[in-house]
Order: sequence, then C-alpha cells, then structure tokens
Amino acid sequence: MFGRKKKKEESNKTYYALGVFSDGQVDDHQFETWSDELMDAADNVGSSSYIIKEELDQEQLTIINERFPEMDPNRPFFVINEIDYDEIQKEYAKLEQQHKWKKFFNTIPLSDYIDAEDRAVFSPHKIQLCTNDFFEASRFLKERGMEDDKNE
Repeated sequence: MFGRKKKKEESNKTYYALGVFSDGQVDDHQFETWSDELMDAADNVGSSSYIIKEELDQEQLTIINERFPEMDPNRPFFVINEIDYDEIQKEYAKLEQQHKWKKFFNTIPLSDYIDAEDRAVFSPHKIQLCTNDFFEASRFLKERGMEDDKNE
C-alpha cells in the first residue's frame, strides 16, 4: 500500500547488568571510571550498580563464591548478568503485592523499585561472569556484543 511504513523489527540485542562488588573501599570516582569504560566497551551494558558486600545477603555471597571459586572475594569483583525484563516485572509485582496500600496511593519509594530490580538482575544463580579482572569483564562484554551483531 502507498504511504504505509514498514514496522521496525524489535531489536534482539541482549543487554547486561554490571555489578561492582566491594567492601566499601572503592570510591565513587573509581566505580564511575570502571562502569563508564565497561559501558563503552561494547554498548550492551544496560545498567550498573555498586554493591557493598556487607549489605548483600551472605547466602547470595556464598553461592557466588561456590560458582566462581577462582574469584577472590577480598578484592573488588565484577558481576555481569543478562537483564531479564520479565524477572524484573515479577519482582516489581511482588513488591507491589507486599505494599498494596502504598501502591494504591503511589507512595512506594523509587529506592524500593531499584532494590527489586537489583534482586532480579543480580540473582546469584543466573550470573554469567564473575571476575576480579577488569579486562576479562571488558572482553566478555565485547564478545557478547559481537555475537549480537552477528545475529541481527
């Protein structure tokens, strides 16, 4: 038909979440430097978070240590995981179910939504890479970015 535009195909690009885990001794400038460089490495990092290990559930930290025994938990380490938007929506639904009245009055704090997103994105069972090596994290993201480009 005349004047009809083609529908754009949805991008099948996979985005990743970057978590920098530390004992709190990494300053904001260093975190921003690392996250900026990794976000620029392959243009496939959708979010980044700075997570202090002491604030993390110890059971989750144990699972991470068991899955990635070569990683030194005493040094800052990078966690990369695929962003699963369905899991994030499930975590939001759980949050809103727990706080029905706050949801009704639209008073659930943004920080609670961010925490729910972090729980979904950084599930220790779904982590794809956990390393102390910044360059290994960068290489992983670049390789995944190239795979996505081939698939499009």
